[in-house]
Amino acid sequence: MIGLILTGHGEYAVGVGHALEMIAGKQEAFKVVPFRESEPMETLENNLRLAMEELQGSTEGIVVYADLLGGSPFKAAMVASVDFKDVEVVVGTNLPMLIEIAMFREFASDAKAVVTQSLNAGKEGIQHVVFPAKVEQTIEDDEDGI
Repeated sequence: MIGLILTGHGEYAVGVGHALEMIAGKQEAFKVVPFRESEPMETLENNLRLAMEELQGSTEGIVVYADLLGGSPFKAAMVASVDFKDVEVVVGTNLPMLIEIAMFREFASDAKAVVTQSLNAGKEGIQHVVFPAKVEQTIEDDEDGI
């Protein structure tokens, strides 16, 4: 199984992680590492390293999902990942990608395969949905009144 770490600003990772488990069930080899405003960057890096250490022994790779390219959680994940083997980082995380990966990662060959599937599912999950134009319905008078 590929391990997952979810990180982001504020309560983003906590909320999305909770939504994932609400929809896809309790997740094994899954860690949530929030970046709280009151914590220094070093704390975030250390928390990510700890999560990676905990997952590394029991998984065939790790994918870290961060909320925003260039943000502190992304930077900390990149820095922490250098110290570990088979760790990939994905940014722009959305719930559709995580739901897809929750089911796919158990059978994935490696972390790179999870990244590829994540990117496809994430893109497919972003759509512009428009209500169809309302169709005017006319009620014709019927002799029966119905």
